[in-house]
Amino acid sequence: MLQYITIVLNKDKYAIQMENVQEIIKYENIVKIPGTDNYIIGIINLRDKTIPIMNIKSKMNIGNNIAPDSKIVILTHNGILMGIIVDDTAEMLHIDDESNIENIKESEYFSSVIKKRDLLYKVINIDKLFEGSKKIYVNNNTTEPEELINENLVQILKFKLGNEIMAIPVENVKEIVKNPEIYSIPDMPDFVKGVTSLRGEIIQIIDLNKLFQKDNLNLRELIIIEIYGIKFGLHVEEVRNIVNVSIDEINKLPITNKNSKVMGVINLDSEIVSLLDLEKVFGELGIEISKNIEDKTGETRSLHEDSKLFLRFKLLEEYYAIEIEKIREITTLEKDNVEDVVNIRGEIIPLIDLKEKFYYNKNNSKNVVIVKGKEKDFGMIVDKVEEIMNVLNHEIESVPEEILENASNTKYLKNIINRKDDLIFVIDVDKFFV
Repeated sequence: MLQYITIVLNKDKYAIQMENVQEIIKYENIVKIPGTDNYIIGIINLRDKTIPIMNIKSKMNIGNNIAPDSKIVILTHNGILMGIIVDDTAEMLHIDDESNIENIKESEYFSSVIKKRDLLYKVINIDKLFEGSKKIYVNNNTTEPEELINENLVQILKFKLGNEIMAIPVENVKEIVKNPEIYSIPDMPDFVKGVTSLRGEIIQIIDLNKLFQKDNLNLRELIIIEIYGIKFGLHVEEVRNIVNVSIDEINKLPITNKNSKVMGVINLDSEIVSLLDLEKVFGELGIEISKNIEDKTGETRSLHEDSKLFLRFKLLEEYYAIEIEKIREITTLEKDNVEDVVNIRGEIIPLIDLKEKFYYNKNNSKNVVIVKGKEKDFGMIVDKVEEIMNVLNHEIESVPEEILENASNTKYLKNIINRKDDLIFVIDVDKFFV
C-alpha cells in the first residue's frame, strides 16, 4: 500500500509520497536571505539543523503569495532536508490499487496522477524539487584566522564607567552580556560582585565600581574576558565600540601608582581612553587565582582553539555577523545624511549601505562597522551593533547549496552560525569591492 499526504496550493490539492515527508510545522521563525530573487527564501533551525525553505508556488510558477497561517512541510530526499511552504495540508491518501496511479510523461514538476473518489491529485516530483541539491550539513571548521594586516595595530573594546572611558584588548574579550542575572556569594572581597551562569558555566564578576572607587553607578553590561585561561566578568556601565589603535598611540604615564591598573592612555578624537592592564586587574584577586590559572591554563587553551569571536549586528529584523579579526573598528557617523565616505582620523573610508545592497532599502542609520577588505578597508552601514559573541566551531556551518544557487546576494555570505534559537549569516567581507 502506498501512502501520500495532500497539500493545498491556491485552493488546489496536490500529493507527496509519505516516505519523503519528515514532519509538518508552523510557518514561523524563518531567517530571510538577503536579496532573495528566487524560490529559496530563507532558512530555519529545526533541532539544531539548518534547513533551507522553498516557496513551492514560486518554484512551480503558480504564484508566490504566502499566507500568515501557512505551514512548512519538511521533506527528506537522499539524506537532504528541505522545507516547502504550503497553504495547508489536507488528508492522507492510502492507495491499495496501483492502477489508480497513472504516470505523467514530460511534466516538469509532476510524476503521476492519483485517481480516488472521482478526484485527481497530481503527485509532485520530489526529484525535481531537489534537483541540483548537494549534501549541505557540513561544518566549515578548517578556516584559520587571518593575521592582522598591520602587526603594529591593537584592537581595543571601549566602555564607559562614570565620566571615564576605559578599554581592554579585544583578544581577551569572549562575549558581552546585557542585563546579566547576578548571584551574590558570601565571604568574597568587596570588589567581587558575585557570579553569573553563562550556558552552565559559572563566571565570577568584578565590580569596577569598587575596584576603581567610583560612586554606585548603574552597571548594566557584562564583558566576559579571559586571561591565563580563566574567564571573568567585568561589570560596566555601557559598552561602546571597537577601534584599532597603533601601539605608538598608547601613552605610558611617567607617574603612576605602583599597583596601577592602567597600562596607558590613548587620545582618540579628543577623547582620552584609559587602557586597562588586565594582569593588574586580576592581580587584585590574589594568590588563589594564581593556583587556578596554573591548573587550568592548558585545558582552557584547547577549548579556546575550538571557537571564534564574531561581531553580531542587525539589518531590518535579521542578524548578521563578521569575524572579529576582520573588524577594524566600530564608529558612529556625525552627520544625519549618510554619504559615500567617512573621515576616520584623516583617512577617507568608502561606505557600503548593507540594507540598500541586500534589501534595496536605503539606510538612515549612523552606525558603521569599519572592516578590513581584501583590497582596501571600507565601512558597512548597519542598523545596530549588538554584541561580540564567542562561537564554537561546531556551530559554524556551510551555507546550504540551495541558497547559494537561488539568491542574488548570497555570494556575500560565508557561513551560518547555528545556535539553537538563532541563525546568523556570516558575511564574507573579501567579496566586497569598493
